[in-house]
Amino acid sequence: MGTSVDVAVVGTLNVDVVVRVDRLPAPGETVLGHSMSERLGGKGFNQALAAAALATTALVGAVGDDEPGTGMRSAVRDGGVDVTHVVQVPGQRSGQAIIEVDDAGENRIVVLSGANAALTPVVVEDALDALDPKVVLTQLESPTAVTEAVAGWCIRNRRRLLLNPSPVDALDDAIVGAADPLVVNEGEAAFYAGVEGDDPDVVARRLLEVARSAVITLGADGVVVADHASVERIAVEQVRAVDTTGAGDAFAGTLAAHLAHGSDLDAAARQAAAAATALVARPRGG
Repeated sequence: MGTSVDVAVVGTLNVDVVVRVDRLPAPGETVLGHSMSERLGGKGFNQALAAAALATTALVGAVGDDEPGTGMRSAVRDGGVDVTHVVQVPGQRSGQAIIEVDDAGENRIVVLSGANAALTPVVVEDALDALDPKVVLTQLESPTAVTEAVAGWCIRNRRRLLLNPSPVDALDDAIVGAADPLVVNEGEAAFYAGVEGDDPDVVARRLLEVARSAVITLGADGVVVADHASVERIAVEQVRAVDTTGAGDAFAGTLAAHLAHGSDLDAAARQAAAAATALVARPRGG
């Protein structure tokens, strides 16, 4: 093991192309956009920056050997993140996300993996061995084999795994079972709990049948925090949402940092909710 960091984030780096529309189109419908902008993102990128504001953080990921890849690597490093294990893949384009944002701040996202798909279990396990993190945070934008490797490493090394399983996909029970917590929004929670339409508190209790603990984000309706001791609902400040893109990432990164510093799950979730609320209320260009 090397010098320990508080948080290691294993995840993606993408260039986000953001198109603003009055409302999101229905299937088969064309709507007119009124502006377009580019910004740097990806779940790994966003979550690492959020965690680095509070804790020593490293990012494990992959970018292309193109200009966007160099720019993303530099930007996340400038945000205080250790990028030693962000590899540049020869001959690959960096990942990209196409994001539609409407006037209510809601969004719809399509991700093109690019170089992110080149991240391998061997690279990830070697990186985690070198970083020796207290907490590991990962998602499902990387290849499934990478998620499996992260979960396996955390189990073998008795490290805390924060799993943000987005976009939703079927996962092996061992992966979900290693999550402490499973960090999901309402739709994702229903998928992994195998239920629809139930009260979030009920869904949270179902999640505890498969995960060690769970946190369900409900947007303006707050956050449900569940472990085997209790199920609690946390209220959030009511603000006008300008852009919800990245709110879940801000939440997850902040949560990981506070847990790495020893906060209990309820206290960490309250801090994470405040960070996400501040983000959605802030104009971010385009």
